[in-house]
Amino acid sequence: MILVKTAAGQQVLKDRSIELTQRQRTALIMMDGRRDLMEVMQASGVVGEDVKVLVHLGLVADSGTANAPTEPAPLAARRSMGAR
Repeated sequence: MILVKTAAGQQVLKDRSIELTQRQRTALIMMDGRRDLMEVMQASGVVGEDVKVLVHLGLVADSGTANAPTEPAPLAARRSMGAR
């Protein structure tokens, strides 16, 4: 699977509006639509739960997804996934 940053993910990298762990941030940077998920996970040290958080927050999507979110998930959703 190849994941790509959404517009919301690009914005979060610029303004740090969502607090991410260093590994999540590194993985988010690496999710450029060229690297597959396993390569990103090995290089960044993220685990499956970290990837789920990034997807749930709307920061990344499968590169085949046409309707990628443009806004980050609401704060309540971020808290439920463990992000602060």
